[in-house]
Amino acid sequence: MNWHEFVFSEKSKPLIARHLAFWLFWWLYLAATYYYYLQAGLQKIAFGDLSLLLAVKTFLLISVLAVTCYFFIYVLLPRYVFGRKYVPLGAGIVLLAVFLLWAGYLLHATVFPIVDARYHYTISAGNSTLWWTNINSGLLNAPKLIAAATAIKLVKRWYFKQKEKERVEKEKLVTDLQLMKAQIRPGFLFSSLNQIYEAAKKNSPEAPELLIKLADLLSYLLYECDEIKVPLEKELKMMKEYMLLEKARYGGRLDLEIAVRGEMSGKQIAPLLLLPFIEDSFSHGANQSEQAWTNLDIIIDNETLSMKLLSGMVSTEISDDVITGQQLNIEKRLQLLYAGNYELKRYVENEIYVVVLKLNLAEKNQPGMQMIESNNEQKIRNDYALN
Repeated sequence: MNWHEFVFSEKSKPLIARHLAFWLFWWLYLAATYYYYLQAGLQKIAFGDLSLLLAVKTFLLISVLAVTCYFFIYVLLPRYVFGRKYVPLGAGIVLLAVFLLWAGYLLHATVFPIVDARYHYTISAGNSTLWWTNINSGLLNAPKLIAAATAIKLVKRWYFKQKEKERVEKEKLVTDLQLMKAQIRPGFLFSSLNQIYEAAKKNSPEAPELLIKLADLLSYLLYECDEIKVPLEKELKMMKEYMLLEKARYGGRLDLEIAVRGEMSGKQIAPLLLLPFIEDSFSHGANQSEQAWTNLDIIIDNETLSMKLLSGMVSTEISDDVITGQQLNIEKRLQLLYAGNYELKRYVENEIYVVVLKLNLAEKNQPGMQMIESNNEQKIRNDYALN
C-alpha cells in the first residue's frame, strides 16, 4: 500500500487503516494531555496504574468524540453545509453541543470517579480547577477534532472534484478525436477504386500494384489508426502510398516529389495527423489544374518534425476545411493533441499553396496525449465522502 492508496483509496484495507491512524493520533494526543493533568493530582499513583488509567479514560473519551465527529462529517456536513441549509445545520450543531455537555457530565461526574477509584486516583472536592482541566483536556477537544476531520474531507473533496474534471475533459477529448478520425474518409478512395477498375479492365500491369497499395492504405485507416499513437515511420509510409495512388489516378497530369530525411526510429505521432494537409493540397491543385505539381519535404531533427508542402494551384482561396466537404478544421486536432507544441502556417504565394508545420514529438510535451493514455486513474467517488 503506497501513500496515495492510504489517503485516497476506497478499498476496505486502506479505509480501515487510515481511520485507525486518525483515531490513534487523537488517542495519543488525549493520553498525553491527560497524563499532564493526572500527574498534577493530589495523590500520585504507580506508573503501571497510570498507564491503565490513561488507556481507559482516553478510550471512553475517544468513543464520545467519535460519535460527534462522524455525525458532523457524515450527516451535517454533506446534507447541510454542502447543501447550504444553514438552519438545520445550526440545529444540528446545537444538538451536538447538548450531547457533548450531557456526555461530559456523565463521564466526569459518574464514570470517571469510578475509574479513578479503581486505580486509587482522587481529586480533592474543593479542587474545581483540576476538575475543569480534566474536562478541558477531554471533551473540549471535540471542536479541534471535528475541525481536523472537516479539513481532511474538504481537501479530499477538492481532490476528487479535480479528478472528476480531468476525467470529463479526457472523455470529451477522446470523443472529439474519435469524431474527427471518423470524419477522415478520404474522397480519393472511390476515385481510386474506379481507377483500379478501369486499369484492370484494360489489363494494365499497374492494376495489381495499385490494388495492393490501396489495400494497405485501407488496412491502416480501418485498423491501425484506432491507436492513440502510431510509429512515425508507418504514418509517413501511408502518406507516401496515398500520394502515389493520387499520382496514378491523375496520370501524367501530376508531378510529384517526396523527400523524407532524419531518424524516424522510436518516434510516434497521432495517426492521420498529416494526411489532411496532403489531401487539402490536392483539392487546391491537381483537381483544378491540367498540369499540377506537389512537393512534400519532411525533416526529422531529434524530437522535432518539420513539414513543408508546396502545391501548384489555380484558385487563390484557402478553405478552412481539412477534408473537402467534411468541415473538419486542421488546427483543432493539433490543438487538442499538441497544444503549445506546434507551429502551423498556411498561405498562398505566387499561385503556390504552402503549408509549413513544425511539431514537437516529445511525449513530455503532449498533455493531450498524456491525458488520453492515462489509464491508472482511480474511480471517482460520486458522493465525495471522507474515507
